[in-house]
Amino acid sequence: MNRCYNTIKLSGLLANLLYMLLGIGVMCGAGLGLQAAEPNTPEHTYFVKSLVLGGTICMIVMFGCYGLICNLLCVNLIFTLFILICLGAEYLQLHHYNNPSHIATDSAWHQLELAWHGLDSRPELMHQYEATQHCCGYNNSDDYRQLHLLVPASCYQATSNDTYQQKHVYPRGCLETLSNSQRYIQHRDKLFMWSIVGLEIFILLQTTALSVVLFKLRQRQRLAHRQVPPGVRREPRSNHVTGSRAQLLNDADV
Repeated sequence: MNRCYNTIKLSGLLANLLYMLLGIGVMCGAGLGLQAAEPNTPEHTYFVKSLVLGGTICMIVMFGCYGLICNLLCVNLIFTLFILICLGAEYLQLHHYNNPSHIATDSAWHQLELAWHGLDSRPELMHQYEATQHCCGYNNSDDYRQLHLLVPASCYQATSNDTYQQKHVYPRGCLETLSNSQRYIQHRDKLFMWSIVGLEIFILLQTTALSVVLFKLRQRQRLAHRQVPPGVRREPRSNHVTGSRAQLLNDADV
């Protein structure tokens, strides 16, 4: 029983360490997002909530590690309740709220629309977008030809001689590039979310098993404590009559 408890305890500490690393990762990502997000926007609110979530995860992990190290049954039970609350909140987020990744992608979509439709008044916006995203035109480079415009230098890839040639036009349009970027962001966020959920389920099962084993060990200790015969001191060292044994030897010598 003790070996099983120590194994579960060690695995719980490792799982909580990984859980804290994920929480720190959430906080770092939210902090970087806050620097780029505009205040009083849904994107800014999302990053603030992510920052709070990462801090909450770190506090929960420290609370759980305290219960594991000190072998406190009540703390482990409270930690299990915290994990259940986190799972319930994530369930509500997945089933009753929109995907948070749509906030950032909608903002990028809006920027592309403004840059393309403002091509006549402010062409530098579209050219900057193309140079950054490595794309050409809205659908492809033929969009410029249909508008009877020259393909800008931002649509060309630089060769080793830092010159621009027709054969090095970016093959993809900015719409396709943005769509691929959206799919990548959604896939990344979904993978990260399921990683957190899977780890929380593992910690929940591990903490539950640890609480059950710790409860049984406490019961065994109470039972052993009650089965000590009356008149015998319960401290093991007090039962060794070292002084009496020495007195008997002295009497024998006399």
